[in-house]
Amino acid sequence: MTPKKNVVKLKTDPVIHFTIIGISSHENDYRLLWSINQQTGLSFSQSECFVTECDKRFARFVHKDEDKRLDLVSNRCENGFLLEKHKNLDFILKFDTKLDDEDTAKWVQDLRKTTLISTAFHIPTDNKILQLLG
Repeated sequence: MTPKKNVVKLKTDPVIHFTIIGISSHENDYRLLWSINQQTGLSFSQSECFVTECDKRFARFVHKDEDKRLDLVSNRCENGFLLEKHKNLDFILKFDTKLDDEDTAKWVQDLRKTTLISTAFHIPTDNKILQLLG
């Protein structure tokens, strides 16, 4: 008889390297981008579409500078939603770094000052969002 091996499983939380803010606005994307650029001093420009595994295509706008990259992705396309759980959102703002709570709150507050944005809020990142946007 062979002895049984002791198996130790290490459970870890996934490492999240980004922050997401959801945005609701009834304006066209170009007007919303102009307003965000004016309020924040960023310079978003149109980029290639964000394509999911199901071949859904979502409009994407990118701001890049030497220390950060931000993606503003539409949450709606002809075939449905990027984040089904958040159908009330029109756009998702993704930061390429994990912001602390204070910086996230400041971004949400600044976005809410933009007259064309109905609401903005932080979206906690779960495993599904991590797989989709990570």
